[in-house]
This record gives sequence, C-alpha cells and structure tokens, in this order.
Amino acid sequence: MPWLTRNADKLEEEVVVLKSEQQRGYIDIIRAVPTAPSDHDGVFDNASPATSSHSSSRTNAVSDRGSISQQTLSDLCNTWFERYHSWFPILHKLSLLEEVENNAAPLVDSPLSIVLKAIVAVTLPHWCLSNPPNREQRLELSTQFRNEVIMQAIGSLSLQSLQAILIITNIDYGAGKLSEFFNLLALCKRMGIQLGLRDLVISSYDNFSKPSMLPPRMLSLPATLIEQEERVRAYWMTEVLDSMSSLGAGWNLGLSQPVDKAWFPCNETIWAFPEDAKAFSSFGDSEVSSAFSLYLSLVTRQLYQVHLFLQQSFDTTSAVDRVRWQEQCTSVDESLRQWRSSATTMHSLSQANNSSDSTLVMITVTFDAAIVSLYQRLALPPMGLGEVHGPWYHAIQRCLSACDDMSTVVRGSSDADLENISPYMIFCIFVAARFYLVHAKILSVEVPRNLDLLIYGLKTCGQRWYFARRLEKVLCTAVAEKKVPLALSSLPSQFYDLQYSSLDIDEALRVWADRLDQDYRTISFDPIRGSPRSIEGPQDARSC
Repeated sequence: MPWLTRNADKLEEEVVVLKSEQQRGYIDIIRAVPTAPSDHDGVFDNASPATSSHSSSRTNAVSDRGSISQQTLSDLCNTWFERYHSWFPILHKLSLLEEVENNAAPLVDSPLSIVLKAIVAVTLPHWCLSNPPNREQRLELSTQFRNEVIMQAIGSLSLQSLQAILIITNIDYGAGKLSEFFNLLALCKRMGIQLGLRDLVISSYDNFSKPSMLPPRMLSLPATLIEQEERVRAYWMTEVLDSMSSLGAGWNLGLSQPVDKAWFPCNETIWAFPEDAKAFSSFGDSEVSSAFSLYLSLVTRQLYQVHLFLQQSFDTTSAVDRVRWQEQCTSVDESLRQWRSSATTMHSLSQANNSSDSTLVMITVTFDAAIVSLYQRLALPPMGLGEVHGPWYHAIQRCLSACDDMSTVVRGSSDADLENISPYMIFCIFVAARFYLVHAKILSVEVPRNLDLLIYGLKTCGQRWYFARRLEKVLCTAVAEKKVPLALSSLPSQFYDLQYSSLDIDEALRVWADRLDQDYRTISFDPIRGSPRSIEGPQDARSC
C-alpha cells in the first residue's frame, strides 16, 4: 500500500520536526534565564554567541559545565553542608568551598567537578528561587546532571567518582526508585573494592608500609590527610547504605562481615579543621569519636546480627522450630539492648548531643526499626496458623515499645529537622507505622494515637522526598480502611501480612500508588469543561 508508506513517512517527518521545535524551545527557555534579575546573580551565566545557535545540542545547552554561575554553585554547596552534611558527612567542607571560590570554572577545570555536579543535582530541585528556572526546569536540570555524573563515573575510577555516585544515590532513594538506587549502590561497592578502601579501613594499608600477609596492590596512596579521611568516610557510607536500605530483608544480602578493629571516621570537630592543620599524624580512629561513628557502629555491626537472623529459614508449622527462632530472636535483641545501654553511657555520646542532634535521631529511629524488623514475623503468626500458635505477646510488646519510642523522637523533632532528615529514615518510620496498623487490624484493637505522629513525620519528610509522600498515602488509606474487611481493602494484601518486610512489599505499594494517582487524574478532570471536578474520589489517600 503506497499511500500507507507515504503517510507513515510524512508522520515520521512531522514527529522529527516537533521534537526539534520542542528541543529548541527548551534551550531558548534555559538561555533566557540570565536576562531575569536574581538575588543569586542568576542561576546561569550568559551564553556565548557560539553556544546561542539553535544548531547546538540540548546537552551542550543544559549541562555545559560553565552554565551555572559561580555564585549559584557556591550557594548550592553551602546548602549541601547546611542540610545534608550532618547525615551524609563524606566531604571536607573547607576544601570544597575553597576550590569553588578560587576556580573560575569549577565545573570544568576542577578535579572536584564531578562531585560538584552531584551536589547540584541533589540540591537544585529543593533550592528556593523567586525567579526562573521554575521547579520543572530545575528537576530537568537535576536529571541531566545526575545522568552525566553516572556516565562520567563509570568511565573514570577515582575517589571523586565514588563520592559523586554516593551523593547521587540520595536522589533515587528519596524518589522511591529503589531498583535504580540498588544499581548505583552496587556500582559504589565495586568502585570501593577497586580503590582498596576496605584495605585502608581494615588493615591501614599494611601491605604498603611493612611486610604483610596481604598481597601488594597497585593503588595510589592518599596525597593528603584530607583525602585519606575522605576515603575512610566513602567506605563507611557505602556500607551504611548497603545495610540500611536492606533492613528487614530475608534473603542473602552478601553484606560485608564486621571486624573487631577498623578505622572509623574522625571527630566532626577535627573534620572541620582546614587542610593545613598538619599537627595531626592522623585524625584519629576511635569508633566512638563522633555521633556519626556511633551510628556506623550500630548500622554496620549491630544490624549485621539482625540481617543474619532474618536470613535464616524455619518451619512455621513446627512448634520446635518456633521455639528455636524465639530463643535466637531474643538473643539478638539482648545484644542490641546491651549495645544501646553502653552507647548511652559513652562520653562521646554526650559530646555528640552538642554537635549532631540529627545523627542522634537517626540512631534512635534506626534502632527502633531494627527491633520491629527483628520481631514482626514472630509477633503475629502467618495466615492460617494463628489458631495453632497464637500471637507471641513478648514480640508484640517489644515492637509496640519500639514504635512508641520512635514516635517520641518524632514528637521531639522540629519540622525543619524532619524535613532535612536523611531519606533513609523514611522506611524506618514506615516500618513502625505499618506495625501499629497491622497489629490493630489483625487483633481488632484500637490504633495507637502515636500513629498520628509517625504519619505527620512522613508528611513533613515529604516536603523534600517523594518517597515519604508515597508511603504517607499508603498509611492514610490503611487508616481510612480500618473497619474494612481485609478482602475488600484497596491496598495490596501483603501490606497486612507481617511475614513480608516493608522492603518486600515496596514494589507492590509503588504500583498501587501509581495506579491511584492515575485514577485520580482521570476522574478529577472534566473532558468537556477542561477543569477539575468536585469529586469524592480517593481523598483518603491524600489526607488523614
């Protein structure tokens, strides 16, 4: 059919033209930004005549490394250290800011350029501006920088590449894109191995300085004390993300086994010293030298026991296996209690109270989430076995106590602290809130009022992280359906089955939330009038 071929060819040409016009229009928007006055000296520098031609590509226009003004870059870096550094302290503030101030084109010529791009990608979407670019354009730019960082890091192995990918992981996790996050985390793990970071942390590069049982490796030594400390922190942050993001999972995770002696990050006060502080032969390696190191001890050592326990299998129909599991569970719990008791009496913890409240919040929330993850599968028996075994009331009480403890922490935190909290705390809060709801649903008891605090915590976190908004929507729906039979619930049935961890059901909840959003957009738009209808649609998913 010649006419069909001609029509197809014509349609293809029209699509190409439309794409070209859309592309040029977007570039014109980006280039028009500098003409508007701004309190931040403009987000973008004026484009040169050579780059203002419509023939230049979209990539060159959007992510040309000279496109962001030096003042804006400095502001974004300061934003990183004000809002992110307390729970993601892998960079040396003074060194990085000095590089930005002293380099006329830090996104092009600086060895830290890939790190700076990662900071821009993370901070730009949430950076308040009274002038263009608008939020949609900033999200677009963030995505452009994120993708560029990943491609550059894959092709260039270095400490800076690893740091940049670690920073970028916050974008994917905060957006609830866990598959993408896990892919980036796997890249970080492999890069750390190639850079010999575990050799540094575990054996202090003994194979470089003296006879050692370790084989020699062709790796460059840190050139400065700052670089050495940044390598230590990059290693531990990778391990933290690996352990925290998989909390509650029952499959084999391949986590790094803890060692008795390891090189921990230095005290945060010392870490704030300038590069020329040469009086120290080392920043120090005490694992309790800061709140962050205490957090590392919890996540990489204590949670390792929880991970190992959850990976064990047992016969849910066997009374003998159930008793064995209960004994092992109690033993792990006792170890966690001992750690917490010793941690609260450490002198370093009192120092941390004066310097890093956000880290202490992370310690408490993580600890409580670990308790719930540890006990939840044994607290309420699987469907069909309730009549045989019945609930384990000790496990229920330990979970409820942990949930209450977490709600107390949320109550004591300001809205600003909750908004700026690590996205990795979102799942912890959800784990506790879910237990409140499932416990009340299965046992037909009242939902604890503390649930409102946890939902409020997620709502406040959602000011920055979409992941929190999505999980808040799930919880609000469960609250609205409190009296609805399980078979009629709109939520995935796995939500009410504590044999599944929150991580196990995340994909099902994501699909549910996406479908709900799509349905809401469909029914709330009048195709004739072209305006939103007044409806009584899925409002329960939007407010509690």
